[in-house]
Amino acid sequence: MRSEPSRTTVVVVNWNGERWLRPCLDALTRQQAPFPYDVWVVDNASTDGSVALVEREYPHVRLLRNAENLGFAGGNNTALRQVTTPYAVLLNNDATPEPDWLEQLLAPFDAPGNERLAAVTSKVVFAPRFLPLQLSTEGFTPGGADPRELGVRIGAVVVDGEDVTSRVLWERLTWGPEGEGAGRFFWTRPSGEMLVPLPSDTGPWEVTVRWAADRAKDVQLSWDGGDVTCPASESMREQSFTVPAGASSVDVVNNVGSVVSRSGYGADRGYQDVDAGQYDEPAEVFALCGCAVAFRTEAGRQLDWFDDDFFLYYEDTDLSWRLRAAGWQIRYEPTAVVRHVHAASSVEWSPTFMFHTDRNRLLMLVKNATAGRALRECGRYPLTTGSIALRTVRTSLRAGSRPAVRPTLIRLKVLLSFLRLLPTMLAKRGAVARDVPRRTLEQWLVAAR
Repeated sequence: MRSEPSRTTVVVVNWNGERWLRPCLDALTRQQAPFPYDVWVVDNASTDGSVALVEREYPHVRLLRNAENLGFAGGNNTALRQVTTPYAVLLNNDATPEPDWLEQLLAPFDAPGNERLAAVTSKVVFAPRFLPLQLSTEGFTPGGADPRELGVRIGAVVVDGEDVTSRVLWERLTWGPEGEGAGRFFWTRPSGEMLVPLPSDTGPWEVTVRWAADRAKDVQLSWDGGDVTCPASESMREQSFTVPAGASSVDVVNNVGSVVSRSGYGADRGYQDVDAGQYDEPAEVFALCGCAVAFRTEAGRQLDWFDDDFFLYYEDTDLSWRLRAAGWQIRYEPTAVVRHVHAASSVEWSPTFMFHTDRNRLLMLVKNATAGRALRECGRYPLTTGSIALRTVRTSLRAGSRPAVRPTLIRLKVLLSFLRLLPTMLAKRGAVARDVPRRTLEQWLVAAR
C-alpha cells in the first residue's frame, strides 16, 4: 500500500482519440519519476472505443466521463477543479513524453526563488522525424490583384505509399492552403524548404509529389547529400524519386513556450525550427502551451483554471495572461520533452479551427489587453471581413465563377458569437486579479512574424 501521497495529477483530455491513447498512457506508465503520481483521463463524450480501452487496459487510471464534448477548456476543467495534489499536469492525448519528462517538468518548482512559479511548459517536438527538402524553380507573378511570386502548385506528398500531405511542414515554402476537399493545394514560392515527415527512421524512402505549374518547367528538389530534378506541367501529375538510406533526418520544434503578437495572435515559440540545440536553455516565457504543462495547483485554483467559454484554442494563452496579471511566473523547461502529433484532434485551417482561433483571440483581448488595443483589434475585424467579402466578389466576377463564400461566412459567425459573449467577457475583464498593470504586461507582446 502506497504511503507517500501523490505529488501531481496528470490529466489527459480525450475526444474520439482511441488511436492515440494507448501510446500516450503507456508512456505515462513508463515515467521514471521518483515520486508517486496519479493519471486521470477525461473523456469528452467519445463515440469511438476510447472509454472501453481505458477501462480494459488501464485500471489504474481514473476515468472521468463528460456527457457532452466540453472542448479542451471545459474538459480539463472537469478534472482540474477536483485536483488536490500540489501540482496538476496536462498532457494531450496525442503526445508521448520521454521517460524522465514528468520528473524534469516538476523540478523547477523546487528551485530556490521559484515560489511564484505558476507553470512550467515543456519542450514539444513533432512526433516523426523529418526530411528537410529544398525546392527551387523558376518563379512567376500571376498579376492583377495577386502580387505573390509563385513556384508550383502542390496537391499531395506521399512517402512509402502513405499520404503525408496534412503533416508536411510548409511554412517556409508555401503561401498556405487553398481550395477544399480533393481540390486542396498549396502554391509554393520559387524556392524554400518543406519538412517531410518520415514513416521510418531508416531509408531508403520513396517520395511521390503531385504538382502542377504555370507552364512546363523543371523543379529541383535537394536534401543533405543528394538532389533530383523533376518536370512539372500545367496539369496535375505525379513525380516520384528515391531518397537513399543515410540521408539526414531531423527533429522539428512544435512549441518551446508561447508568444503573443501586438495584435493579439498567439504563436508557438520556435515553431517549425529544426531542433539544433538552440532551445536547450531554460527560459522565462510569456505564455504556456497546454499540450504538456505543469501547474502549481494553488495558482490555477486562484484563477479558476481555464475559461470554459473558450472551448478550444487560446484558452491556455488567456490563462497565461491572467496568471501574469496576478503576479505569477511561467517558465520553459528544455529537458522535459514530449513528441506531439500536431493537430491530430482538430485540423488546422478547418472551419472549426478558424472559428475558434478568430473568436477567442478577440475574447482574450477584451479580457486582458489595454482598452485601446482591445478596441483597435476588435474594431478591425469587421472591417477586414467586409474587405475580404468585396475582394471575393470582385475576383469571382472577373473569373466568371461562383464566389468562395465560406471564409466570409465563418467570419460573420465569429462576429455574432463574439457579440453574444462580449457582455460576459467585459464582466470577466473587471474580475481579473490584477497585481501587474495591463500596459506592463503588454511589454511582452512581440512584432508579428
